[in-house]
Amino acid sequence: MKLIEDTVGSIVFTLRIGSYDGDIIEKVTEEEPFDFVFGKGSMLDTFEAKLKGLTIDDEFKFSLTKDEAYGEYMHEMQIEMDKEFILEQFDETIDPEEELVLDNYLPMLDPEGNTLSGKITFIDDKIIKMDFNHPLADMDLYFEGKLINLRPANAQEIEDGEIFQPTEFRDAGPDEPPVCTF
Repeated sequence: MKLIEDTVGSIVFTLRIGSYDGDIIEKVTEEEPFDFVFGKGSMLDTFEAKLKGLTIDDEFKFSLTKDEAYGEYMHEMQIEMDKEFILEQFDETIDPEEELVLDNYLPMLDPEGNTLSGKITFIDDKIIKMDFNHPLADMDLYFEGKLINLRPANAQEIEDGEIFQPTEFRDAGPDEPPVCTF
């Protein structure tokens, strides 16, 4: 079996920037491999193209230029917003004090309804500045890894483009729940 559309691949890899000896940005190990449905748009097309056709235990080593990955950093993707407007977007289940923190990412909707994550870069009493560039924008990416598992995707995974994760139930202990007494 080969890694092609509508298959589920499990990979381990090291992602570096600058070169194959550069700083490690991410390391995915066999304890928690990266699982994905191939060909469903959950990853960069250029990344998938480099993996296409692999079989179990095949190793890979490739780079993606910034243009093949997340593009150039665009200063126009830094947006200044009225702090009051952002506060109005939170419902009562969210504590703004926990969310409105420098370097935190907030999900926002663009005019077409797409969710974008913006990194908070500045906060004062009146404004919040956010950066909507991808964190890896302007970087060449270097990958080394291995395909460790492969299987056909099931119908739900093909439709959703996401891996089906069965619910895991664990023994909760005795039949009687603990009673809290004050």
